Amino acid sequence: MAAEAGDFRFAAFADAPTAQKAFEAAYPLGSPIESALQMLVGIGAHCRRVNPNKFACRYVENETALAGFCWHVALGRDSERAIHERRRALAALGV
Repeated sequence: MAAEAGDFRFAAFADAPTAQKAFEAAYPLGSPIESALQMLVGIGAHCRRVNPNKFACRYVENETALAGFCWHVALGRDSERAIHERRRALAALGV
């Protein structure tokens, strides 16, 4: 079952691998894409539609051990608006 918007926070985890695994568990393949997009926008991510079935989101951490890191999340949906593709990347921002 997907988490409700606002329940998931990358900042709640001590490190990036743990946060990535938690995101995959909260929003597994086959779950509604709307829930994942609502959560990302709810925490301050900037999302845009890349094409009719793909969305790209960017979220910069500003607290905890992950401060200064930028998450890049790409989600693809199928004809039933379920997540069928999920990619993540994490980049350190320069000061």
